[in-house]
Amino acid sequence: MTRFCAAAALLLIPAAAEASPAESPSLTGYMIRIGLSLAILALAGYGMILYSRRTAPLKAKGAVSVLASLPLGKDVLFIVRLGPDVVALASGGAGTRVIGRWRYEDWKQYGDEDRPQ
Repeated sequence: MTRFCAAAALLLIPAAAEASPAESPSLTGYMIRIGLSLAILALAGYGMILYSRRTAPLKAKGAVSVLASLPLGKDVLFIVRLGPDVVALASGGAGTRVIGRWRYEDWKQYGDEDRPQ
C-alpha cells in the first residue's frame, strides 16, 4: 500500500520525485513531504467535519434542560429536567446533593408558569 501511495504521489506531483528516500536528504524533498502530509491531514479533517455535520446528533432533544438556577451564597440551587423527571440539586464546594425529585407532570401542575396573572 505504501508503494502504491508513493507511486501515486510521483505521478500526481512531479516535484515529489525529489522527496524519494533513496537519494540523499535535501531541504526541498523534506519540505515537499511535510507539505503533502499536512495537505492529507487537512483533507481528512475537512472530510470528518463534513461527515459529522451530516449525521444526526446522538442525544434526544429536550432530554436534559435547566429549568431554573438560584445562587445561594457560595452554593447554587439548580432545578433540572431529566427526561420525565424534575430534580432539584444543590451544588457547592462540598459537592452536589439531590434535594428532591418529582415527575414533570406534577411539576407543571404546581409550576409558576401555569398560573394566570
